[in-house]
Amino acid sequence: MDDAQYAALVPLYLQYAQSKGVRGSASGFRRWLTRNGYQAPGDRRAQKILGMVTPRRVRVNRWQAYSADGGVVDLQQHRVDYEIGASDVRYAIGEFIRENVRPVSIRRVRSSGALVGVLSIPDIHVGKLGWGPEVGENYDIKIAERTYLSAAGTLVEQLLNSGVGHVIYVVGNDLLHVDNFDNATTKRTIQDADSRWQNMFRRAKRMVVSVAEHLAHHVSVKIVVAPGNHDRVLSWALGEVIDAYFGNVEHVVVDNSPRYRKYVHIGRLLFGITHGDGINQSMLPTLMATEVPEAWGQTRLREWYLGHFHRKRELMTVAVHDQNGVRVRYLPSLSGPDRWHYERGYSAVRSAEAHVYDADSGTQTTSFYAYPAE
Repeated sequence: MDDAQYAALVPLYLQYAQSKGVRGSASGFRRWLTRNGYQAPGDRRAQKILGMVTPRRVRVNRWQAYSADGGVVDLQQHRVDYEIGASDVRYAIGEFIRENVRPVSIRRVRSSGALVGVLSIPDIHVGKLGWGPEVGENYDIKIAERTYLSAAGTLVEQLLNSGVGHVIYVVGNDLLHVDNFDNATTKRTIQDADSRWQNMFRRAKRMVVSVAEHLAHHVSVKIVVAPGNHDRVLSWALGEVIDAYFGNVEHVVVDNSPRYRKYVHIGRLLFGITHGDGINQSMLPTLMATEVPEAWGQTRLREWYLGHFHRKRELMTVAVHDQNGVRVRYLPSLSGPDRWHYERGYSAVRSAEAHVYDADSGTQTTSFYAYPAE
């Protein structure tokens, strides 16, 4: 186990120590790990791990209750929320890169034609938990991975068969369901999750690498990381890992800049990519024209690719300057329901899609769709 995994167990140990009326210590942590079936680190390392975890918030609840024996009695409850320091995240990312990422060398590209494919499968929410008896169907980390890879495999084959020479592959976009140790989103909304964030991260890495490698054996690839409202931190970390993985492959380029809105300009095509939360979508065409004016002036077809809304919809907007309109494309989701969405009656057709464009003429030529396997 690495330090990040040990640190995830520290709050449980501290809760145990408090129940026994003792202070947490490195030696006590080591004994507790051994009793619970874990291999214990040395004293110095255990002390370092304990130092990585600090209380974020202490809450004391007090109330009165009636007891037949003692009448009205005063009760109180202490709750401590812990936070793992930023050094833990940096350490974990470093371990993922050192232990699990082997840079590849892919030298041959089959095609370099004018057709451009866009593959974006947003909102898969790896780690989301949906219980069938409660919400109608099961959804968990294994189902998410299987669904994503099945749909991506179908769409990649369709893109390659269409003769594309370049693919824009969008990742992030709530690929991960939570963003921290608390199983909460970036803004700390607690989620129903079926795994630790480290496991979610590793599976997401495996999914993206698998799809990107498949593409890279045939075409040039632009990987664009679009942070979501669930995974803004971990999607950036994933982008750094993917960038390291393909560091030796010249025809695979990763855009993991900290900008929340990304742009890709190829020939007469201009794509804007963002998750879609926190902004009035009617502003997007104007933002595109003002944020990348040079690319705007050189292009004919301009589209925004959005996730977040879990539905398929296209919105044609009024032209800015004397150019064609900007299409804002709301992409569907393959993710199954969870309790929160089910209770509010939210539902949508689960699917994924890919599109092909001609970079010379600036026109869209083909669309492909994939649905969850029965």
